[in-house]
Amino acid sequence: MMKITFRYLSCAVMSIALLLTGCKKLVDIDEPIDTVTSVKIFSSDAQADQTLAGLYSQMISSDGMLSMLNGGATIYGGLAADEFSLPNGVLFAEDQEINNNKILVDNSVSKEVLWMATYKTIYTANAILDGEAASTATTLSKTKRIELKASARFFRAFGFFYLTNFFGDIPLPMSSDYRKNIRLKRVKQLEVYQQIIEDLKEAISLFSDPEATVMSKSRANKVAAEALLARTYLYIQDWGNAESYANQVIANSSYKLEALKKTFDPDSKETILQLTINPSTNVGMINEINHFSPLFPLSYLSAADQAFFLDPDNYAGFLDALTPRITVQEQLTNAFEADDQRKNTWLDYNPSPGVAPYFARKTYFASKYPKTESDRTNYVLIRLAELHLIRAEARAMLHKTDLAVADIDLIRNRAGLGKTNAVAQQDLMSAIAQERKTELFAEWGHRFFDLKRTGKAVAVLSAIPGKQGLTADDLLFPIPPLEILANSNLTQNPGY
Repeated sequence: MMKITFRYLSCAVMSIALLLTGCKKLVDIDEPIDTVTSVKIFSSDAQADQTLAGLYSQMISSDGMLSMLNGGATIYGGLAADEFSLPNGVLFAEDQEINNNKILVDNSVSKEVLWMATYKTIYTANAILDGEAASTATTLSKTKRIELKASARFFRAFGFFYLTNFFGDIPLPMSSDYRKNIRLKRVKQLEVYQQIIEDLKEAISLFSDPEATVMSKSRANKVAAEALLARTYLYIQDWGNAESYANQVIANSSYKLEALKKTFDPDSKETILQLTINPSTNVGMINEINHFSPLFPLSYLSAADQAFFLDPDNYAGFLDALTPRITVQEQLTNAFEADDQRKNTWLDYNPSPGVAPYFARKTYFASKYPKTESDRTNYVLIRLAELHLIRAEARAMLHKTDLAVADIDLIRNRAGLGKTNAVAQQDLMSAIAQERKTELFAEWGHRFFDLKRTGKAVAVLSAIPGKQGLTADDLLFPIPPLEILANSNLTQNPGY
């Protein structure tokens, strides 16, 4: 596993340098954040813009490494659930631990990709909040102050959401001052959700200010905060608020469900929030493409080229180039109904020769971000289809049967399927779980989180070969041991 070049949270928060990582330094800072340096950072709108640009660059590129927020949640949430498999688990032993839900305590993926990289983003958000609060510069406009505070609140909430869903109870650093953070204890998950709700409500309030800049879907915005708030309320089973905030998002005429092939395009009206990638400077990447797509997806090749690779005399020599690092499990490929166009559009496969030992076996892989000649320029964080499914679930639990069915049918019809037959509440919940599985696969760990929050993870996952014997303790990732060594107030998750 490639090492990510930053220290643990307890060390990282000691230097403002972490705020400035990305493709280049944004401003020259000597003193640490807990001095008057914070005033210098935000002495003008231009410097504030540079710092925000650094935050977005950090998220999408993470110094060129995989992180929770640029593919890690999708990849490792999918491996921990029933979405993905590893053709070469020996070569990627730590990934195989996650795929088997038997993670060793010193797993570097859990430590670096998921824990450390996400706390780095949270530190950056806190540094922005501290810097704005400390600045008395009249050249820092109210509009820019609003954007700084609202964006930082949103991304702090975003980071906390993913950390708590992988690790459970977590520390909640609310400042960039290391003296306040170095001895933090873990807090209960419900308290984490309450902080997420507080941050998102504050972001919504700020974005609602008449002087707030109108944000694009490539920047944190009011609708994105409403969407994440609806999701958070769903997770804590506050059905009324989940429905209410989903309503607000869906009622916004700027967004609509797109055709399946257009769903993830840069100009898709289904996208609520996306990160922008600049192909000309190679800032950022879509790691899902690199991990999910084989070097040679045969569906992109001519018939003659396909025939060449599928010739039994040639196939074995190109097997590595024809097999992605991460493949789709049969549990997912078999979950789609016969006419579900999502399988045809968002999954691809490489066939194999129709002779022994291959027997025309198909190797499926996720292709929501297809490998095309032109580089992708966007990475979707939140999209409208999820909000319909959030609202459907909330409505089902509130006994609003007809309204829940209407949301389910919108998603099914877009996929080329007929109306749901579900009527009873339990049947509706099963239908929604099925739609979430086939609509949101290979996106941000939704399936893993859904199984856990609905209490079905142990039963579903322990039935999968390689995951037998799974227990509730295996559903949480380990707190990095060196974090505990550095901070005696931290405790380890059960089972490690």
